[in-house]
Amino acid sequence: MRVILNLEQQASFNRIMRGWVMANDRIQRGMQHNGDLIVLVDGNTICFNLANFSKAYREKFILNNFELYCTQLFLAVKPQIQVFLKNEGFRSYDFQCVFLLQDMTWSKMEKVGSYGTNLFLP
Repeated sequence: MRVILNLEQQASFNRIMRGWVMANDRIQRGMQHNGDLIVLVDGNTICFNLANFSKAYREKFILNNFELYCTQLFLAVKPQIQVFLKNEGFRSYDFQCVFLLQDMTWSKMEKVGSYGTNLFLP
């Protein structure tokens, strides 16, 4: 049986991600909108809304290699996700990661372990 995070856990996850974004000066300097950059929806889907970045930031860092930027962004937030999972009592959890930027979308499954294990799934 597959476990889905409940609404309280989703809200906690989203608070942690907002805190990470606010504490990251490089990310904050690139933000154009104060909307949520990283949001957990439906219990297992993490949406990365890259449209919140300024046009200059997107052109400099994202558009030249969209998939690489997405992977690097996920790897940057992964330690926060691991702490969240550990605090919630999960050893690992499967997330559907969806990266959105205007007409571009990239999606992949990520299995994140709360004890440093990470498996990339095709």
